[in-house]
Amino acid sequence: MFYTSMSIPAADREAARVITAAKAGRSLPDPTTPDGLAMLRSSTSGVPRAEGAVDTLIPGAAGDVRVRVIRPEGKARAVLFDVHGGGWFGGSPEENDHANEIIAREAGVVTVSVDYRLAPEHPYPACLEDVLAAVEWLFDNAASEFGTEKLLISGNSVGAHLAALAVLHVRDRHDAMERVVGVSLAYGVFDPSLTLAERLATPTTPVLSTSFLQNTRKLIFPDTAAVLRNPTISPLYADLTGLPPALFTIGELDPLLDDVLFMAERWRAAGNEAEIDFYPGAIHGFMNLVPPLGEHALHRISSWIDDHLLI
Repeated sequence: MFYTSMSIPAADREAARVITAAKAGRSLPDPTTPDGLAMLRSSTSGVPRAEGAVDTLIPGAAGDVRVRVIRPEGKARAVLFDVHGGGWFGGSPEENDHANEIIAREAGVVTVSVDYRLAPEHPYPACLEDVLAAVEWLFDNAASEFGTEKLLISGNSVGAHLAALAVLHVRDRHDAMERVVGVSLAYGVFDPSLTLAERLATPTTPVLSTSFLQNTRKLIFPDTAAVLRNPTISPLYADLTGLPPALFTIGELDPLLDDVLFMAERWRAAGNEAEIDFYPGAIHGFMNLVPPLGEHALHRISSWIDDHLLI
């Protein structure tokens, strides 16, 4: 297993340590209760919005699907399709506005983030259906809407889970993988049946405990490990041959560490290019929750995208 342990300036490491310490031991509400679900969904309502973002409605399997578009200053070099996180029960494209603004500016890409349906009101595969509807729309309309046919696919947390399944969809349904020049997956869920690191998380683990991770699954998936390990749900168990280069981003203290290490190694073993950026001391969701580390990760992702657009 090869990964890059990212070097962070001492001042940023210390600032990140203080933020992380404040989050340790804080229990998240139970998303399987109405009050807990409402609290979790409202926790991101104050995220700053990008002034230049534009919402567009596209056709989906169960009605219109909203996508949020952020354009670079000049001509777009590619379209970055982005899938937000939120445990399958929460989150929105607006959560990633800051990240997508940075990537759009630094890599010269249009970002298109999808607002998919959420559990428990809409069990799986409703979220995936909306993600795939947006992918299909981009395949048909990227050139006319954004002036380029080149695509990148990205996601964070459960968004990385859905993004990975979208990559497999492109390979299996379109036979046009050459249009996807790269994939960026940050602290993703690739085995919803829970890996060892997820099972060992404790109430003092920052952000995610084992009970919280188990509860998120109850909201959206059938409650059997055999079903959860089906490749149509768990990309870790899928055939991963013939996929684009991928950058995996993960933090040392994230219970999804095993998901990322296993997925990256399987990606590489299948004959694809895979890089792992490992951030010492980083927690789950650090690109949004811990700015002293998150900004470094966002600049690194932008640089990686820029490099792969030059190939």
